Amino acid sequence: MLISHAHTETARELGAFERAIDLYMHRNPVQFSLIAEIDRKVSEQTLARALRGVQARHPLLRVWVDRRAPQARYRWAEGLVRVETAAEGTPWQSVVADEQTHPIAPEPGPLLRTVLIPAETGSVIVLTFAHQITDGIGGMRVVADLVAALDGDEEGGEPTSEGDVPPSQETLLRALDATTPHVGPPQDELTDAPGELTQFSGRAPHVSTLALQRALTARLVSRCRTEGVSVHAALCAAACTVFHRAGRTRVRVLSPIDLRRAASLPDAVANRFAGARTASEASQAGNFWELARHHHQALEDQRAPAALKAGSEALEQQPPATPEEAEAMMTVVTAADIQITNLGVVEAPAHSRTSLTALWGPAQTTQLRGEHVLGVATLGGRLRMTELTHDPVAVLLPDMATVLAQHCADPGPPSSRPVHPVSKYTHRTRRPHPMSDTQE
Repeated sequence: MLISHAHTETARELGAFERAIDLYMHRNPVQFSLIAEIDRKVSEQTLARALRGVQARHPLLRVWVDRRAPQARYRWAEGLVRVETAAEGTPWQSVVADEQTHPIAPEPGPLLRTVLIPAETGSVIVLTFAHQITDGIGGMRVVADLVAALDGDEEGGEPTSEGDVPPSQETLLRALDATTPHVGPPQDELTDAPGELTQFSGRAPHVSTLALQRALTARLVSRCRTEGVSVHAALCAAACTVFHRAGRTRVRVLSPIDLRRAASLPDAVANRFAGARTASEASQAGNFWELARHHHQALEDQRAPAALKAGSEALEQQPPATPEEAEAMMTVVTAADIQITNLGVVEAPAHSRTSLTALWGPAQTTQLRGEHVLGVATLGGRLRMTELTHDPVAVLLPDMATVLAQHCADPGPPSSRPVHPVSKYTHRTRRPHPMSDTQE
């Protein structure tokens, strides 16, 4: 059962980071989708019932944003998560593209909606979150709780009270023990050059997906461990390599940092992230693992607790006060050739009746010109990539897979096989890429 609140009752005020996101979203919708494939057919009624339970457990799934007050605040929403059902067999890629064309309004809430896609032997559930309330890791927790609720056809655990609203990340970071002085990265006019906004028009983005085979995923993990770098750093290096081969002299990568892991913040369905940007030059593209180490070290520097706390304090001291100021800030701090959000290894709940067989995303756009937004998740031993963009590069994902395969091969010279410009976009049917056995 959901707790009943008056629609005007305050849950809490938005923190500085949440306010910045919300101000930016006045004119630039930012919402992301997670796509869960399960091995069981569920009805719309069953899904709605399970969502009620999940909603009761996570306070920010039952709020709306009141922008009328001098200080924006979350207020309790009385409504349930909206569920729509698509025609059986509808490609989830087309649903995700459509989700990006319909902004989630800040009120009346809740700031989450769902599309159920019946499949031949199971179901696909597309969850779309407004970014004011959570990030990809928080969304992943919602998916896990939803699968658990579906398994028992129950409404979930005990409902939370208003006192359990997750605090803002600034509140948590203030208490972070970061005694080492923070020395920021040197200023670089090219790396720090702002991006350019495009006016939101409701135009559907291109959606591209690719899943690595289990064997390649395992080799990638093993080789990264040997080379002393993260899988994420290898993905950054692979993306940069592809763009450099296409003629770009400098490539900037934006990587959201999960503060739950980097700063030991408590887990919650809430925003708990900071942005980190790394860059590479074409001259670095000749040595893949050195390039991966370059990204890895740059990200480690920006993950340091002192750096994270300093960034949070700076935003609190000079937060944007208008949508224009938020746009100016975002175009500076998020400008990149590609954004890679890596959810890491997703532990699927072990249930007898319902199994999570695949997870894709986060899938989103941010209205920056030329952006490529890549979501990565690994489940069941397979790394899956989902890219959204309005400026598609047809070979991006398959070429990234080829680069990874070449540099994670067994000892010996890299493969000299030609790269096949094969990708998988919404409303197109193509043969699977050699590095993937995914079928649309």
